[in-house]
Amino acid sequence: MEQPHPSQSRQKKFPHCLNSGKGRFQSRTTLIARAVLVVLLGLSGGWLPQVISPPAAAAYTSRLNLFLTREENESFESFVQRSEIVARAAVQRSFDADVLMTDVIVTVTGSSQDITVPVLTVSVSRGDWRLKPDISPLGHLLRSR
Repeated sequence: MEQPHPSQSRQKKFPHCLNSGKGRFQSRTTLIARAVLVVLLGLSGGWLPQVISPPAAAAYTSRLNLFLTREENESFESFVQRSEIVARAAVQRSFDADVLMTDVIVTVTGSSQDITVPVLTVSVSRGDWRLKPDISPLGHLLRSR
């Protein structure tokens, strides 16, 4: 008794597959592609929303404490002017460094002859800084009484 050819027995088990070798390969490829597509679409529920819509941005305030030492024979006026220049640069660097930064608060503390006191405080929002990047009207000079 003759045994049937292996492709004939497969044809009975899998009638949807084609008889040629190339057809069988295409059918398997199609089934694998469909299975991969189903798996990817099934698993996409976890990461797809994050890819389509990024997480919400969080705005925050930067607080900087800067310490300056008064130079020998430096007048108080020139020390305050140097404090304003340093504070202005600090505010600008803070806004440049982080686009989510909405507010910056800079406190300049001065030291002279072993005495340390706050000299200048600047509190500014990004919008105000864009309109007028100047320390003078924004800074509060802390004078000793």
